Amino acid sequence: MLGRFLELALASADTGEVWQQYQKLGFAPAETGDIWSHAYGVVACQGLAIGVHAVADETMSLVFVRPDVAALHRELVSRGVEVEHAQLGSDVFNELTLREPGGMAIRVLEARSFSPPLELPEQTALGRFASLSLPCADMEEAAAFWARLDMPTEPIADPWEGLAVAGTRLAYHTRRSLPDPALLFCSSVLPDARWLKETGLKTGKSLPVLRQREHSAARDPTELAAIVLLTC
Repeated sequence: MLGRFLELALASADTGEVWQQYQKLGFAPAETGDIWSHAYGVVACQGLAIGVHAVADETMSLVFVRPDVAALHRELVSRGVEVEHAQLGSDVFNELTLREPGGMAIRVLEARSFSPPLELPEQTALGRFASLSLPCADMEEAAAFWARLDMPTEPIADPWEGLAVAGTRLAYHTRRSLPDPALLFCSSVLPDARWLKETGLKTGKSLPVLRQREHSAARDPTELAAIVLLTC
């Protein structure tokens, strides 16, 4: 219904810094189009594209792409899904915004804003991308939300209790596990604090919820958490 997942959109006053940092981490740069008038860069690996925006209403949002956004809007309204904003018409770029239960904005665009790299790296310097995990206060509410969008969920226990949204790399964890969104990676080697600092990432403390799993935690310049798990 929502279409294909396009990118995790991050807002940053210094798009170049974030864009270059992720390239240092082994992400491949993508060629962007002219949809946005502000500075905008994209990096990607298998399973994840990160769009860095100089101008954005949200510090972080999920972006999907599909044709006929107007038809999607009608379907969402008929299903009782609240649409927060919609820009529709033959003379404008069609898009709409809704929110998942945790408050994260979900934007649906009528066209791609970048072309994916010809070769997407399977492994980054942080390891293999596993999922984008969002904090959730009510798993049943989250499951019901995605079910209304024809995207079923299933319970997960690894690396923590939560939900996975079928057909995507999107997942949920409890807020007591981590109150923030996080990128999860799997690697055969954990990065050390010195290496993380050299790449420009801020080292973080180990998470109590993952005390039974060897892991490293860090944050990028936008404060997005990255967790590297030793061998998934």
